[in-house]
Amino acid sequence: MLALLRTARWQGFTAVVIVAIIAFGLLSRWQWDRAEDKQAEQRALAVSETDPITPSLLEPVAEFTPVSFTGTYDPDSIRFVRQRPLEGRNGFWVMQQLRTAQGGVWVLRGWTPAGLRAGDSPVLDPPTAGTTSVEGFVRPLETGQELDPTDRGGLPLDQVTEIAAAQLPPTTASQWYVQVLTTDPAESLTPVPLTQPDDLQNISYAIQWLLFAAVAIGGWFFFLRREARDAAE
Repeated sequence: MLALLRTARWQGFTAVVIVAIIAFGLLSRWQWDRAEDKQAEQRALAVSETDPITPSLLEPVAEFTPVSFTGTYDPDSIRFVRQRPLEGRNGFWVMQQLRTAQGGVWVLRGWTPAGLRAGDSPVLDPPTAGTTSVEGFVRPLETGQELDPTDRGGLPLDQVTEIAAAQLPPTTASQWYVQVLTTDPAESLTPVPLTQPDDLQNISYAIQWLLFAAVAIGGWFFFLRREARDAAE
């Protein structure tokens, strides 16, 4: 067998197998990391079962912490987050700043369906005049990729592609927004459902990639031994 490993053909085959094993290992590790992220989300969801608080807008708050705020919506701050399907229908997430005693906080008010032309912004009934109380949970406000103001690809100025500080008008220094569950007074928007994380699929994929690596190693030994036996005969 050692003589076979000195040949160019077997050295090339061995190199391919090694690369495949490394790739399978990295893919397994990536799926395992995704499973750990989802497990962290599940632990965070447990926090959402506690009573809501009204934290300072300037302090960091753990994701999924239940919060409540009272204020008035800034009518000029509304932004529609594109391509957010719900139950098979295309639509938008509606973001708007809520002016509170502490300052402005971004609020994901809910979901609304898209019209016949996806490029057109929805026409919404204005929020109830006066004070609005919202309850929801904290979600991180990502940095995101800024949209070029001179080349938005035909997007209206009130549409964005992601919930990101780079695409939303500035508010307080808060690094999070509120995903609304209930409002008082109630409004017609559909609350954005909370996705329940499922880590079992990622764990099964991680195991599957390890099995592929084991098959690659076993196949390498099998073909090496068979060729060595044939050469000996």
